Amino acid sequence: MSVPTASVLLIGDELLAGEIQDRNGPYFADQLTQQGFLVGDIRLLPDDVASISSAVSEALRHRSLVLVCGGLGPTSDDRTTEAIGRALEKDLMLDEEQWDRIRKIFSLLRGEEPPPGNEKQAMLPEGADPLPNEMGTALGYVAREGESAVAVLPGPPKENQRMFEMQFLPWLERHLPDRSAWATRLFRVFGLPESEVGHRLRGLEAEYAGLRVSFRFHFPEILVKLRCERTSEDLLQAASSDLESLLAPHLYSTEEDQLPAILGRELEKRGLKIVTAESCTGGLASKLLTDVPGSSAWLDRGFVVYSNQAKQELLGVPEELLQQHGAVSEPVAISMLEGALARSDAQVGLAITGISGPGGGTLGRPVGTVWIAWGDGRRNRAETFQFYWDRDYNRILSAWTAMYQVYRLVLEQQSG
Repeated sequence: MSVPTASVLLIGDELLAGEIQDRNGPYFADQLTQQGFLVGDIRLLPDDVASISSAVSEALRHRSLVLVCGGLGPTSDDRTTEAIGRALEKDLMLDEEQWDRIRKIFSLLRGEEPPPGNEKQAMLPEGADPLPNEMGTALGYVAREGESAVAVLPGPPKENQRMFEMQFLPWLERHLPDRSAWATRLFRVFGLPESEVGHRLRGLEAEYAGLRVSFRFHFPEILVKLRCERTSEDLLQAASSDLESLLAPHLYSTEEDQLPAILGRELEKRGLKIVTAESCTGGLASKLLTDVPGSSAWLDRGFVVYSNQAKQELLGVPEELLQQHGAVSEPVAISMLEGALARSDAQVGLAITGISGPGGGTLGRPVGTVWIAWGDGRRNRAETFQFYWDRDYNRILSAWTAMYQVYRLVLEQQSG
């Protein structure tokens, strides 16, 4: 059986003008690949009926699936459904159930009827299957055209990702159940440059015929994917074992969740709480940790001590340490960690002090110099790192490195 192919068409003048950065293309390409499709192209198109209609008609001649994203809003520049109707030569019909839902939303939130023209969000080509929107008012839908299909989803990622997973994937299972899907495994790597990851895995494809290895720089981590046909699961398992050995100890996860969530899960599993003490990162580590739902179960508190006075008053860092060694130093990082642990109910902690840039560096402590301390009160450690990015990236790397060191410490406690 041949692998089904797909095109992804992203609609919006704002994309072509560079006003917003696309987040939908990579998501849909990844999801469709996991579902067994070979994504042949991703195109950006303007809010123009002729351009969209022509692109859809052309893609339908070559692809099993055309996924169209965006242009389903209520305003005059949202023209995607009109274009789809023209491409399929179908009249547009009002979905009464969806229109009633939109009216109820306006009544509940605004106490009034939707403004004139809003009914366009409840229109779909005749014969199309609706995809209800749980997060917004724009109706998605799927239309069949011979052996191919056109799936149309709204532009906002919070809306289209939910719709894709909860509405479109079940439709796909009902209507295209026999597609030949790939077996895929994801690996998250932190602390190695992409070139080093590639070097370590350079012989993997040659050793396992039929295996595909792909890399993606997803700052501040590297994503590695292994892929093969579903009939070769044993091959994938063997290659995965080799990969884990080659990338240890920098391979930290084989899941979709990133480091903050993975660290939080390990802390909660052991009944531990963490405290943060941050200077140059200004609370970024705490922010990343509290982005994780349920973080109240394992994050106790965070201290932002940007000035030397704050370090002394909030964490008890001795003035003589600051005068003798400077704020960006091992003794101060350790003292910040000790002070945070002593002033919290946490069992593990991290402390960050450094020079993020663009100014503030010296010959002895250039921009990007960061001291990070981590520990549990019994085993407190500190290490200096030299980062070479801009201010934003230096801060992100500092926060991730500190979290990664705590993650390693927690795993060591288990093995110890």
